[in-house]
Amino acid sequence: LDLLALVKAGVEPIQKVSHVKNWPVLIDSRGKIIRGIREETEAADGTLLGDPISPGLVRGRAKVLMSPYEKPLESGEILVTRFTEPSWTPLFINAAGVVLEVGGPTQHGAIIAREYGIPCVSGLDDATKLIKDGDFLEVDGSEGTVKIITEETEGGVRNGDKK
Repeated sequence: LDLLALVKAGVEPIQKVSHVKNWPVLIDSRGKIIRGIREETEAADGTLLGDPISPGLVRGRAKVLMSPYEKPLESGEILVTRFTEPSWTPLFINAAGVVLEVGGPTQHGAIIAREYGIPCVSGLDDATKLIKDGDFLEVDGSEGTVKIITEETEGGVRNGDKK
């Protein structure tokens, strides 16, 4: 059994599309690519607008990840990423909240967030660029908003009181 050949064969399709940085949000049944750019991405007060996925309000420090094994997600941190797939599931144990760039209610991260009762917002274009590691966030999964706040008033507690 030549494991190296199997690995190379498995990596080949990934390398063919490695140059693609922004995948389409939607491809219709005829192959038309729909980019789906929001008209309004930010409210007047700087709140980022997305899609409500999993209800609840949480505050905590952001951890921006591009892959599940890039760096540890500490308990109470808010996971900020482009998307998730099954290998990300163990990270949700520590996540106080989830912010996703792409995906809807049936995306993997959305389903896991609802199963675990974690507030989640999706559809935030460039969230991984706008939000930096350590930013203090307020994620409202009921309203679909993410606020970068400057003063820390409470830690990463799930379903905190709304103001």
